[in-house]
Amino acid sequence: MACRHAANDPTCSSYPGNLERARQLIDAHEGRTSPDASSYEIERVERVGAHLVLSVRYPNCAKCSYEGLKNLVFLNVTEVQVLRWRRIDPHFRDKLPALNEAPSPAARFPASDEGWNDAIAYATVKNRRNP
Repeated sequence: MACRHAANDPTCSSYPGNLERARQLIDAHEGRTSPDASSYEIERVERVGAHLVLSVRYPNCAKCSYEGLKNLVFLNVTEVQVLRWRRIDPHFRDKLPALNEAPSPAARFPASDEGWNDAIAYATVKNRRNP
């Protein structure tokens, strides 16, 4: 079925705020929680050329896989930028972030030792292609 609402119509179910609310309702109904992008702890960081690999824990997401720990790869970011971030959303998205928000991660890996190593390997390959 095609949407017939005008662009950015808040009454449309595909309006960005409504999509997020719908996802929260589904997650709550199914007993899942989504990470709170404003509440996180960076547990590990490694620079790979121009890129950063972060292991980020979301305390509100204890029921998430790996107890809310996510290995994320961010391309072409600096530690200074990371210090300014007040939100790190681990989900992939198209919109450009505000200055105090992390961009969409380029990749996300399981929060295991193997996942960390895979994240480093991915960032290494990306660095070789675009140093």
